[in-house]
Amino acid sequence: MTQLSKNYGRVLYELGISPEAVKEAMELIHCEELMEALKNPTVSKKAKHNIVDRVFPEEMHNFMKLLCDYGSVSYIEEILDAYDAYVNEQKGIITASLICVTPPEKEQKEKIESFLMSEYGKSGVRLNIVTDESLIGGFVLRVNDIEYDWSLKGRISQLTGHLKNI
Repeated sequence: MTQLSKNYGRVLYELGISPEAVKEAMELIHCEELMEALKNPTVSKKAKHNIVDRVFPEEMHNFMKLLCDYGSVSYIEEILDAYDAYVNEQKGIITASLICVTPPEKEQKEKIESFLMSEYGKSGVRLNIVTDESLIGGFVLRVNDIEYDWSLKGRISQLTGHLKNI
């Protein structure tokens, strides 16, 4: 995530736009034709502003027009992700990814969340669970730029590297 996206995400949050309007915008940006028109440098600012006025929620109009005017609309998906991350940060929620062979049971998931809350001093966890059978067993937990690798694949790789150094 670029600093530009983080800055815009924070501005979007500080504008006080309703979460519903932001969510609606998140859904709209997946329309390829819409995004191509807003990104296209041959489409005039006025035409882009008209598109924004007709398609996006009213609360999002000025923000989307600003992105169009400064040629930053191509970052909109990343900006909305940064907005989401900033909202969670303000609420004391940490976002993490759990990569595993099979999804954890409720008790295991609660222990992982408890670990993350105590480790990072947060009041909540947003845990994205991704399955990956190539791990063989165990799991990989990713938080920001930190990775906790408790997978069999990772352990085998570590052991192989260690044996090569002997």
